[in-house]
Amino acid sequence: MTDDHTHVQEFFGARAAGWDARFPDDGPAYAAAVADMGLRPGDAVLDAGCGTGRAL
Repeated sequence: MTDDHTHVQEFFGARAAGWDARFPDDGPAYAAAVADMGLRPGDAVLDAGCGTGRAL
């Protein structure tokens, strides 16, 4: 399992710096999804997902 975890970490680690530039439309989609939740200051959120969030 450690080898799989290390492989995934290396894969995304190598791509992290340029990820936002590669997918520039994701930022506004994420902001809209968060706005749709109607969160207010002081609200708590549990992010139980995994991955990049590109499925939004």
